[in-house]
Amino acid sequence: MIKILFMDDILKTKEAAEYLKVGEAYIRQLIRLKKLRAYGEGRRGGYRIRKEDINSYINNKLKNK
Repeated sequence: MIKILFMDDILKTKEAAEYLKVGEAYIRQLIRLKKLRAYGEGRRGGYRIRKEDINSYINNKLKNK
């Protein structure tokens, strides 16, 4: 099954940080630790994160409390 994503469904690192109300460095740390799925974009090493993956991260965090 192919899922079509819209640009509103994909966030840059800064946008993801604002969405979660945390710093960009924390988002990058979550990505490096493989706690948050993302893919690299461009030569500067920027990340793109699906809102779906952010919501999964939040749900997993709430389950582990």
